[in-house]
Amino acid sequence: MAALHGQQNTFYIPSSVEQEMCKHMFLSLPQEACGVMLGETAAGGIRISRFQPIRNVAPDPLHHFALDDAEWIRCVFSEPKLIGIFHSHPQTSPVPSLEDMQALPAFAGLLQMYLIGSPDLTSGLRSRMHLNGYQIESSKKLPDKAHQDQAHHVAPSYHLLPVPLCVT
Repeated sequence: MAALHGQQNTFYIPSSVEQEMCKHMFLSLPQEACGVMLGETAAGGIRISRFQPIRNVAPDPLHHFALDDAEWIRCVFSEPKLIGIFHSHPQTSPVPSLEDMQALPAFAGLLQMYLIGSPDLTSGLRSRMHLNGYQIESSKKLPDKAHQDQAHHVAPSYHLLPVPLCVT
């Protein structure tokens, strides 16, 4: 992969893929929808070629998401390459929540992008969504003083940077 570390990319999403994500989100209401994005990374951007819905197995799917392990593992080894994750916020804005940030380290090392969608309730149509894209960035985090003797490596921490979306 030719990811541009430290540079902001643009996410290119075919309108058919964006429509699949939107449909999955509305069919999942009132629960959070989730899935993965498959595609490729190239200079200047990430091109999504496919969306794969994944069953939400969270104990409280109205407010959280957890990917079904078996479906997730199949996507990790699929072609085209796994490049990102999508989930919805049915009742709130499509911005990362505290829970999203706390869960990010569990899978961020495998991904480059993070998409969040929310229903567009202002349009009066049940087929539109607000979609925000974020690039997953890692930074090295030094172990705290209590763990310095036990840890000889630097643990990565992750953050999300807003990235422009280009629906084609």
